[in-house]
Amino acid sequence: MYDQGAAGVNRSRSVSYYRAVPGRSRQKRMGHSQERVRLIQLAVCLVLFLTVFLWNGIFPQRLVQVRNNILTLISTDLDFEAALSNLGKSLAESDTVLSDIGAFCVEVFGGSAEEIPVNEITFTPPAPESMVAEELSFLSQTPVLAARTAHYTQISRFGLEVPQVEREPEEPVVEEAPKEEPAPAVPAAGTLVAASDYSGPELPKNYTMDQLSLGDLETMAPVKGYLNSPYGYRDHPIDGEYHFHTGADISGHMGDPIAAFADGTVEYTGEDDSYGLYFQLDHGNGVKSFYAHCSKVEVVKGQRVSMGDTVARIGSTGSSTGPHLHLELKFNKMHLNPAYYVDFLGQ
Repeated sequence: MYDQGAAGVNRSRSVSYYRAVPGRSRQKRMGHSQERVRLIQLAVCLVLFLTVFLWNGIFPQRLVQVRNNILTLISTDLDFEAALSNLGKSLAESDTVLSDIGAFCVEVFGGSAEEIPVNEITFTPPAPESMVAEELSFLSQTPVLAARTAHYTQISRFGLEVPQVEREPEEPVVEEAPKEEPAPAVPAAGTLVAASDYSGPELPKNYTMDQLSLGDLETMAPVKGYLNSPYGYRDHPIDGEYHFHTGADISGHMGDPIAAFADGTVEYTGEDDSYGLYFQLDHGNGVKSFYAHCSKVEVVKGQRVSMGDTVARIGSTGSSTGPHLHLELKFNKMHLNPAYYVDFLGQ
């Protein structure tokens, strides 16, 4: 398509030249010179097109950008036939190849022709004979796609030097880390967490069925066992009278270890006919735990313990029908239901 257009233009200019200037030998020399320039111009255009299309084959990471450019071209009302016709006219009328290439690229691919000033582009036409010999030698080697791309993108071989356009570096997109929602505040020790719907007999003084917060205290079950007798009113297993049970009886085997409910200090130890061997731990902020019916107490008053430390052994001392742990929990002398704070087997 380019050869036919260029030939037609040359014939037109040849006729016009004969009419204006006498001397056929000079006209032929001028015509050959102009034809040589046009061939070089067309070769440069070919290199530019090969650079655009082969770039996509060697650098697949540019595929998205190239696809967007193609979609833009398809969506616009671009008359390619007119663009090529204008290129032919420009090649016939212009004195330099630079303005021709620039105008054609702006018309087809868009963009600003002022991005690279023309006066900064240098063009030194090589000899056509050497170019042809070099291309024939290269193509005779049957180069692979990568080699062909590297070869044809060296536009400096055609005498064209285009300076690099300095662009401002794009600022990297920094993705904001998801904001962590703050953990809900732990209610202070003694704060009402859940009100009980208790409707039984009047509770003894300093006893409640409501669930109160123990603050941020870390706790654990002193023993892993079943709940034999819950906190609240019950028929006493020994005297048969209806009494309020001040703690929770948790099953266990004789001599099994009893762990500290939480970090704390041994407040006191003792023994009597009702509770047998017993002791109490102070966990701070008004929270305390009481252990009874032990077979052995392995701590002394004032001793500092950590949650999970063995502080005693399960027994059946005092008023008891078998080995178990009687556990009481308190906040500022108010007795609490251990079922709110300890997990039992079978739950």
